[in-house]
Amino acid sequence: MPDWWDGRDLRSMLPKVFFVHFCNTSFVIEAENLLIGFLVGFMSQTDENVGYIHFVGVHPKFRKEGIGRKLYNQFIEQCKLNKRTIIKSCTSPINKLSISFHQRMGFTIEAGDDEIDGIPVTLNYLGDNNPKVIFRLDI
Repeated sequence: MPDWWDGRDLRSMLPKVFFVHFCNTSFVIEAENLLIGFLVGFMSQTDENVGYIHFVGVHPKFRKEGIGRKLYNQFIEQCKLNKRTIIKSCTSPINKLSISFHQRMGFTIEAGDDEIDGIPVTLNYLGDNNPKVIFRLDI
């Protein structure tokens, strides 16, 4: 995974428990026995209207081929089957590609408690000094 994010090691964001307990709402795409994309999502246990996309990745050599869109659409369909009407997700404010992708998919950015580079962020969303851009899609 560090190769997918310019050396950033994000493996701690994907403990095995996600794949054990959220396998019905998590998806992978492979080509020629190579992992080229994945999405880990789940249905909120707190808000019965919300599906949450926790983590998504697309192999750099396969970006711009619709892999991310396909994964998101699979998750959206699962949300509809589970009578969820809102999908939420977040990303780092430095991840301009992710922000742009979410906006192209129809997500709006929720108001935060600060701004970074003109983008609303929620400071300390995943801990101290870990601001996130929070997305919402009404389906």
